[in-house]
Amino acid sequence: MKYLFFILTLISLISCNSKVIEVQNLKEGSLVSTNSIKMVSEKSFILDSTTAPKSKYSQIYLDNYGKRYFTFFNRYDNSICFYDYENLNLINKIKYQKKGPNGILMPMGYHIKNMDSIFIYNKHQNQLVLTNREGVVLNRISLINNSNIKNNKWILKYPQYYPRTVTPLFEYKDKLLLTGQFMWSMPDSLIDTFKFTTEVNLKDNNLSFKNYYPQELYGFGVNWDHVIYKEVFSDLNNDRDFLVLSFPISHDLYISDLNTNQYRKVYGGSNFAGTITSVNTPKGKSTPERKEMQHVEETDLYSAIKYDKYDKVYYRFIRRALRKNDINFKWKDKELAIIAMDENFKYLGETNIGKWGDWNWENSFVTKEGLNIEFLNHDDINEVALILKIFKIEK
Repeated sequence: MKYLFFILTLISLISCNSKVIEVQNLKEGSLVSTNSIKMVSEKSFILDSTTAPKSKYSQIYLDNYGKRYFTFFNRYDNSICFYDYENLNLINKIKYQKKGPNGILMPMGYHIKNMDSIFIYNKHQNQLVLTNREGVVLNRISLINNSNIKNNKWILKYPQYYPRTVTPLFEYKDKLLLTGQFMWSMPDSLIDTFKFTTEVNLKDNNLSFKNYYPQELYGFGVNWDHVIYKEVFSDLNNDRDFLVLSFPISHDLYISDLNTNQYRKVYGGSNFAGTITSVNTPKGKSTPERKEMQHVEETDLYSAIKYDKYDKVYYRFIRRALRKNDINFKWKDKELAIIAMDENFKYLGETNIGKWGDWNWENSFVTKEGLNIEFLNHDDINEVALILKIFKIEK
């Protein structure tokens, strides 16, 4: 802990600055909507007494016969549940131990390559664990190059991960890609060295790292201290060999070429989002927690970006700003909206779907049916079902 205290103190000293930047939405109010996003269907998966909704991680797994399974992680019993995506029936569960040679203490995401190659991210040791259909551990791959996990100096060099359905483990050309992040305000000393995308070569388990935080957003000692501002949302366009990166504080999207590691920037904003301003905290001072949360509540914040390869469109989520100084509203009252763009990132339209607190939007993915988003039925106190509402873009 003394290492972590030292590092956090160092970061706070070199990060806190009175400098404030404004990220303007140059197309606010001028975009023309030609399409809308509408709910077209719903799926309800009945849960047993040991399974909970509001999963942070799920994956559609396609077996060798073309059968689709909706799989998701169940935090209650440390298992991956397999449901038939078409008929909604529970087919199987793979349970993982927490201790011992097959133990995975803090599983937070996974990728099913096949039933005998299931990769699980274990946050406790910051490692990728290879398992099989029996829950047996076959290999462990350190994501911090075997650095001492107890010596927290590694957090200045390697990303930390919070895998969710909207930021999954991607399989790409015999590699697994993980999108991580930096947790605190970015020191200028790290802006050109810290990389948040990790590539794991599945042939030899070697690691490589790419993708810097854009300096124009996060450099120059600007205070984006809350962890929410440093989140990186990504999606893979396999057809065109690039990652699309969505930063919460940017109206633009950043396209990362997986072959050249070069960025290009495209507009991907909302017609109704205003200027996004960094936190104004005097140099050498820490931001009070309530002021920090109020800033989150009163700021337009972008999040997930999902590519629909079937309809050739992108969906980008935004959590709209609340009215200033309304003490009755909290972050879960922020409106959740979806912006649609064509495959060349031309704006098509956007639709509000309700309050942030009514959706587990982190559990969202695309199938040929459309954009699947988990809906939270607050009347379901017994947690009977996991509900997916499916959206499609229409003229």
